[in-house]
Amino acid sequence: MKPIQSLDELKKIAEYAEKRDPAEFFIMLNGGARSSKRIIYYPDTKTFDVLNEIDFSYQDDLTEEQLATETFIVEAIEKKALFQYPFSR
Repeated sequence: MKPIQSLDELKKIAEYAEKRDPAEFFIMLNGGARSSKRIIYYPDTKTFDVLNEIDFSYQDDLTEEQLATETFIVEAIEKKALFQYPFSR
């Protein structure tokens, strides 16, 4: 598995398409634990929806700035700790 390299790469993988499930990702945490997420990117509004599978909390209509400040996703990309699950779309 290779980490997601940039926010642009995440956008391409997670781009919304009808009749397609959200892309599945995980953040590799210290000690080998994973924080699983389903992410959708909407290019027309430039926003993200994130389902945090650990507690099924849902964050919607997040801008890039909010993605960076209200989640650990951008930090995980910078630290090479965000991965797409194999076999996810």
